[in-house]
Amino acid sequence: MEQTTHHPHPAVGEAAPEFRLPAAGGGEIALSDYRGRKTPLLWFSKGLFCPFCRRNMARLSQSYAEFVALDAEVLQITHNTQKEADVYFRNYHLATPYLCDADRRVHEAYGVVMEKQSLGAMAENWVTSSAMVAHDLLLHGEKSPPPIPALRMGSFQPTQLVVAVDRGGVVRYVWSGGPFDTLPTVAELLALFQSMGSALSAPEQAH
Repeated sequence: MEQTTHHPHPAVGEAAPEFRLPAAGGGEIALSDYRGRKTPLLWFSKGLFCPFCRRNMARLSQSYAEFVALDAEVLQITHNTQKEADVYFRNYHLATPYLCDADRRVHEAYGVVMEKQSLGAMAENWVTSSAMVAHDLLLHGEKSPPPIPALRMGSFQPTQLVVAVDRGGVVRYVWSGGPFDTLPTVAELLALFQSMGSALSAPEQAH
């Protein structure tokens, strides 16, 4: 698939690029807010409007207390505007901080690319997404938010990225995947933070 040009992902052992972004519900969150206090897990996703992402969000939300117990914080970085995110905040339960990077400045700093989809892939994704949306509505009564960011993206889909940062602001883990890939398991991520808590200065292996 065609990709936009981009910076490489930050490597394990490098300083994580600093950012400050507006959050759903108001206020701003900076990576430096956690320096010396917590170990952030950065997840670059398409956001709440994406049924694939909502499943990943649900997995992380259900185990959020376990992350908190390890002094970790899960930061979801999305393509939403502040206005869109505030609508989500009022109408959906957002267990973890939901950050807005509509101009993709932070995505680009972390090397999160946009993949151009073929017409066939777009059609397949639409059919699969529609089936998932119908499933959520009929079986769980969950309605999908309007896919406004998807309209802005056109034929491009963003890849996903997960980055774990230690309390010193250093990258200790990197995972990258396609737009519709399932994230590493919660057990894998919790084990990562357990190891980071017991040996903060020991670099973790990138995936």
